[in-house]
Amino acid sequence: RPRTWAMVLMLVAALGLLTFIVEWDQRQERLPVDWRTEVQSRLDSDKQALRDIPDSDTEGRQYFTEQIAKNEYALAHDINPKAPTLWDITGQSASMLILITMLTVVVAADMIAAEFQWGAVKLLLIRPVSRTKILFAKYVATLQFALLLAVLSLVLSFLLGATMEGFGGIGQPELYVAADGTVHERAMIGSVLRDYGLNSVQLIMYVTFAFMISAAFRSSSMAIGFSLLFLLVGNTIVAILSQYDWVKYTLFANVDLSPYVNGGSP
Repeated sequence: RPRTWAMVLMLVAALGLLTFIVEWDQRQERLPVDWRTEVQSRLDSDKQALRDIPDSDTEGRQYFTEQIAKNEYALAHDINPKAPTLWDITGQSASMLILITMLTVVVAADMIAAEFQWGAVKLLLIRPVSRTKILFAKYVATLQFALLLAVLSLVLSFLLGATMEGFGGIGQPELYVAADGTVHERAMIGSVLRDYGLNSVQLIMYVTFAFMISAAFRSSSMAIGFSLLFLLVGNTIVAILSQYDWVKYTLFANVDLSPYVNGGSP
């Protein structure tokens, strides 16, 4: 359908805009300063901040401790953590999954409701196929559409990053602090795929929610409206109700799994 190609073009345009913003921001920061001097200056400021933080602020102390460890490791092993590479754009493209979620919600909301609006549902139900199989096939097709957009986002952002920065920094490692406090290196592609995987949880949940409303109420506008509303204000609802313990059992509080990986509080 023409709508499908329009959605693909929207994603491509959004990735192009993201590439422009990332490149512009990096060019503003590319000052003629030796990277070791810059990292050493940041290391000294982090040490001072760590001394000023009270012992009760465990998260703040942990953050600056990890930053100090990674900067010291970078200086010792001659790794420029701020070197511009193609992974800067590829990594940022994981944020495009919220746009992919919105686009796929529109498709999911239309999957069942449109059959009733067009009257085509009768042509489906007279066939020797169970309703469960029909619903399951439509649900899988919806997730395949989301997967197609996600793969397109990953591949296109990689190509855009390579076009802007070249393949010289493809081997640039990501530094992370293990549970024992030691710093290790890992491939950047693993970090990018991890971010995509974490953001895909939100995508699957809200797409499933839209599909459910579409099947239950046969209204695509209701499915799109409720899904996008919860997608945009879900975090605000959790923040408002954070004083209550039962809020941790709501859907909105459990679609972002990044705190479990990044060391923050769930």
